Amino acid sequence: MALAPETTEPEDGPPPGETRLKQAVVVVHGMGEQWPMSTLRSFVDGVWIRDPKVVEAAGHPNGARTWISPDKRTGSHELRRIVSAYVFHPPKELKVKIRTDFYELYWADLTQGNTRSRLYAWISELLWREKSTIPRNALPIYRATVVAAMVYGLIALLVAVSAVLNPLLAVIVAAVAALLSWLVDRVFLPYLGDVASYARATPETVSQRAAVRERGLELLRNLSNDPEYDRIVLVGHSLGSIIAYDLLQLLWDERRPRDMTVAKDGALMKVVRGAGRFATLADGSSPAGRDVSELRAAQWDLYRTLRLRGASPWKISDFVTVGSPLTHAEFLLAHDPKELRLGIVERLFSTSPPQSDEATKPEIRYNSDRKVWAVHHAACFAATRWTNIYDLGNLLWSGDPISGSLRENFGWGIKEFQVAIRRRKSWFSPRLFTHTYYWSTDADADAVGAAANAKGEAHLQALREALDLLRTGAGQP
Repeated sequence: MALAPETTEPEDGPPPGETRLKQAVVVVHGMGEQWPMSTLRSFVDGVWIRDPKVVEAAGHPNGARTWISPDKRTGSHELRRIVSAYVFHPPKELKVKIRTDFYELYWADLTQGNTRSRLYAWISELLWREKSTIPRNALPIYRATVVAAMVYGLIALLVAVSAVLNPLLAVIVAAVAALLSWLVDRVFLPYLGDVASYARATPETVSQRAAVRERGLELLRNLSNDPEYDRIVLVGHSLGSIIAYDLLQLLWDERRPRDMTVAKDGALMKVVRGAGRFATLADGSSPAGRDVSELRAAQWDLYRTLRLRGASPWKISDFVTVGSPLTHAEFLLAHDPKELRLGIVERLFSTSPPQSDEATKPEIRYNSDRKVWAVHHAACFAATRWTNIYDLGNLLWSGDPISGSLRENFGWGIKEFQVAIRRRKSWFSPRLFTHTYYWSTDADADAVGAAANAKGEAHLQALREALDLLRTGAGQP
């Protein structure tokens, strides 16, 4: 990555006849003690610097150049934005150039101090659930947790009785217990502790959840209010996808269309109806059909309309989840599948497409007053496209057991890519736990199923298509 002052672009505006657009990509990192900027650097390397299409569109020998620049929008001097050069939106004859600024929503510092008691309470709550309430795709994780708890309990019992039985046995058991304690503190607590601190609201976690959300909302508000940006793409990896999902819903509630009347907002209401006709009815049916391409075109149209509206524009065109534990939402965000479905009906959780405000016809608007309309607060995916990329695997030797399909939980309108990632450098198995390799250039991947047909770098191709940074899949910018 080139490190140089951001001085390559003229400050007196684009040449005559050329249009320039700026977009922002916000990456929300996953669980664990992440280092600032580490996720963002590798992400940009995979989706921008090494993308052959971007290099071609850049139109200069150095290809897809980037710079690291200070930025006040992040709220931290430890974080910088990574800035790209302007590249052509194909075809070049349109004379449209696009620049991308990459941001990281860093939150690891806000969940420091995760305690064993909080982690044990979360695991205990999981173990005491009825097995019938555990989703099938979460059973491997559940069973592994049961086995780990039994081993932990057995070692604790041996520690208690070993000194009485045999001094040598006491030394061996103490060594094993010390190793286990180290694993809990250094491996499980930094990762699963983040899940315990954020996934469910408890009296102990409310303040941390609020701090993470407020930092994220502040960044998204700053970017949305900046007239330089016309588009924002929100990316969430691992636990970061749950955080990003929450931020999307909260920001939408602040900026959703309200106070609409036919007289002054007729054109907007027409576009709202165009997206709203895909809404899911109470019985789960979709009268307008389930063509994902048509839905995404309607979502893009509404985003293009709302980004120009008033003092609180909506600029998030795309939500991209990779390696997302939202596939296990039935026990991470709710107690069981029934509670999750109730949350969707009560508009606690948003789906793609949105749930209809009417029981018998697709409608995402409601009358907030006589002849005054508003779009309901759980309809963020009327204006934002959702793409999910996952590497389905088991807990023991292949793939990513944290990830999976999201359509069953969150709607048929999610465009999904399933990939099979293989690490190039692996001392054991190239398919062993691929959770952190979704944008890695040190990995290969094949597409799985009919969602994609790429070979070799299917994970990178899927992510690049989802981000659509050259806007080739969205029609006119």
